[in-house]
Amino acid sequence: MHKDWKALKRAFVDDGFINLSSWLDEDLVQRVLTDSLEYKGISIFERESVGDLLCHPQILEFVEFLLEVDTDQVAISPFRFWNHLSAGGVSDGGGWHVDDTYMAHRPLTELLCMYYPQKVTEDMGPTMLLPGSHRRLYTPSQTNKLGWIKGQQKVIVEAGTLVIAYASILHAKAAHFSDVPRSMVKYGYEIGDSKYGYYLTQEAYDNFRRTGLGCSLTQYAEVKDKKDAVWSSYWKFHDSYTFQDFKHQIGVVGRELRKRLEHETTPEG
Repeated sequence: MHKDWKALKRAFVDDGFINLSSWLDEDLVQRVLTDSLEYKGISIFERESVGDLLCHPQILEFVEFLLEVDTDQVAISPFRFWNHLSAGGVSDGGGWHVDDTYMAHRPLTELLCMYYPQKVTEDMGPTMLLPGSHRRLYTPSQTNKLGWIKGQQKVIVEAGTLVIAYASILHAKAAHFSDVPRSMVKYGYEIGDSKYGYYLTQEAYDNFRRTGLGCSLTQYAEVKDKKDAVWSSYWKFHDSYTFQDFKHQIGVVGRELRKRLEHETTPEG
């Protein structure tokens, strides 16, 4: 374990996210950058550059440290797979949301990763995060009303920066005013469980399994054509989420927890 990892973990737990810069060699940064401007959506995960990114030994070692598990217990979370590629030009920001439900009574089992292949300036529609928001429950009806939030932070970073966050952190996209396209490659890691498999295209599956770490990360993966996985995946309606992810948001656990929100609780008579 590196001596500064404890401090990073403290910041991660307190704020809900951390920025990792200068962890990747320049060759990998350049290869991912080239692919990120050409391959949108989940197709980028069929590229060797991104396979190497997700299987990066030092990053995986740090992921194990955050999740407090051994290497063979870590799996990728494909329902977060997506290359968010914003074309140059003016576009609106907003869209505050969380990617998963905060469950205070359960240990941390998943991490949200946002990788920035290129330098991100303030006018390029940077991701916005709200520090500390990962410990609170939010419903879509609440987040849909949010605009500017006191304390929000824009992710203005150098090329090759990886943000690791709680999946329950509140985040959004700032307005884009630059002619320069911006990519953000989203993915995740979780504590693997044979009861909860997931789907990959054949190309993505083969890409990850080029290395021993990739084989371990995909040990519970099933190859399936996304067009034939309508019931088991949410891809037909939103190309970045499987049906498993949709169930995270509206499933039994989520409904049970949302009943505890003050505005949804029936007053005692």
